[in-house]
Amino acid sequence: MAIGLDDIKNLSLRKKLLLGLVLLLLIGYFYWFYLFQPVFEKKTRLSEELGNLNTRIVATQRVVGQIEQYRKEVAKLEEDLKILLAKLPDQKEIPHLLTSVSEAGRSAGLDFILFEPGEPVSKEFYAEIPVKIAVEGKYNDIAVFFDSVAHLPRIANIMDVEIKSGKKGAGSDVLTADCLIKIYMFLEKANEEANEKKK
Repeated sequence: MAIGLDDIKNLSLRKKLLLGLVLLLLIGYFYWFYLFQPVFEKKTRLSEELGNLNTRIVATQRVVGQIEQYRKEVAKLEEDLKILLAKLPDQKEIPHLLTSVSEAGRSAGLDFILFEPGEPVSKEFYAEIPVKIAVEGKYNDIAVFFDSVAHLPRIANIMDVEIKSGKKGAGSDVLTADCLIKIYMFLEKANEEANEKKK
């Protein structure tokens, strides 16, 4: 049975209002499920994605800021490494460096009792060459010698210092100083291997 416009016109006001309300509810239902809800869900999803992207942008900007700081730190460390490597002699310079230590003692007025270079101890890119030294002289002369060794253009550390009275009859102010001087040498092979690994 089809309902026409005439049938709707003949309905009572109450039924017309009820029919209008049902039509409005049907229109609202279809509008909600077919138009509003998909758009609302898409808007919610896009808002979440926007929030996630903003969080990632902030984190990325923080990392970018740190990268520049790290680049500066790496450049500073590389510069420091160049300076330290310049202070590390290579194997060809070791005899000259040992001569410089010996000359520093003689020019300070010391007599060498012992000057014994040991075997190099290899580390990552450098080697330590221990040199046992025993010198005899006045306290001030020993201090001048130690200062001269500390100010050599290459890295050399004085360790295990033991100062005691000198030979009897040599004068009351003559002392004997035993020490170990570690001279650091640059290992070219280790540096070449490191360069090959970088390539």
